[in-house]
Amino acid sequence: MKSIKIAIVAAMEQEAQAVCPAPQNEKTGKFQILSGTNINNVSYRCIISGIGIARAAEAARLICAEKPDLILSIGVSGGLAAGLEAGTLVAATSIHSDITDIESWFENENDAKAKSMIIPACGNIQCGKLITAASPVLTPQDKLFMHERTGALAVDMESVAVAQAAREAGIPFGCLRAVSDDYKRGIPEESLGGIDKSGRTQLSPILKSIIKRPGLILELIPMGLDYSKALKALGEILK
Repeated sequence: MKSIKIAIVAAMEQEAQAVCPAPQNEKTGKFQILSGTNINNVSYRCIISGIGIARAAEAARLICAEKPDLILSIGVSGGLAAGLEAGTLVAATSIHSDITDIESWFENENDAKAKSMIIPACGNIQCGKLITAASPVLTPQDKLFMHERTGALAVDMESVAVAQAAREAGIPFGCLRAVSDDYKRGIPEESLGGIDKSGRTQLSPILKSIIKRPGLILELIPMGLDYSKALKALGEILK
């Protein structure tokens, strides 16, 4: 019986660690890769791309060269639609592109078949349109406008670039995202300094921001609790 291999692109180290059980670590160029085998004997390699389209595209092309049976974009996302609470998993049936020169992605039969066979949990996850944006969507007003404009359920900053790399390589693609901040929650701009370009957590910039604006901690605590719910949900995907 042929062994099944999946590749995963995750923007942040915490996302990768959440979704990948008992991983082995290695470095390929500037990217960290976690690898292992899940309880269904599916082997995975998860590359940590860092934030944004350019890094996601580079990491995806690198992992596509290994010719996996399926490539996944996995991570947290901002909720745009009412009813999507923190920790809700969403599987994309399409990804609207707000990125110049990258086309939107629409799930085809091969994508759907590979995803359902290799990741059975997808059958129990809410499905719909997602959107990839060029910059973070921070305010409830901007989230509402994006949802009304596109009909997308949730937003991230990498998935459509991973979809494009998979399409170019002829590899089935899927996208699974956990909502980390619902449509009503605003994200303080200072929080963006807590992740460096490679996707690793940086506490120093956050602590400096709290010293400058002590009230920030009252915004970060509930945001952190919701983020933890999203990471817990990501941990269910490969089980």
